[in-house]
Amino acid sequence: MASRTGPVIIQLVLTYFIIAFIVRAIRRTRKASPHQAERDRGGLSSVPNTALSARRPSSTVPPRSGGFRREERMYNGVVWQMVYRPHRDLSQASGSRAPVDEVYVEEPPRCPKCGLGVVETHSWLGYRWACPECGTRSRSPSSIEQTARMLARQR
Repeated sequence: MASRTGPVIIQLVLTYFIIAFIVRAIRRTRKASPHQAERDRGGLSSVPNTALSARRPSSTVPPRSGGFRREERMYNGVVWQMVYRPHRDLSQASGSRAPVDEVYVEEPPRCPKCGLGVVETHSWLGYRWACPECGTRSRSPSSIEQTARMLARQR
């Protein structure tokens, strides 16, 4: 009796390559025509864009006295929203009572294209951040939480 192990393995490998080729071709066509997907949704994509532009405050506006201010920073291919809140150190040990800003970094970061929060997955190279709406991806050696802490310390 002849062994059928060799032909079966060859058949599986060829099937894998054919499926991988088809998936790559589909992904390339989706990347090549992003406006076609927006038209297929029936014009719903214009609503998030206007909401996103209305939601993003300008960081050039001076903050009110005693108020907080928001800032957006692009880091590692995603938009991080940072909130600066004034905090006075009222302890007796500190000589001055000058206001110091506390920095809070909102999680998850936002996609620069559509403004939706990114989803984090762990991979063997670190972490992958991907937008579930438009598919924008970026890689990072540290997680979202670690990156937010680092950005808050940097100010």
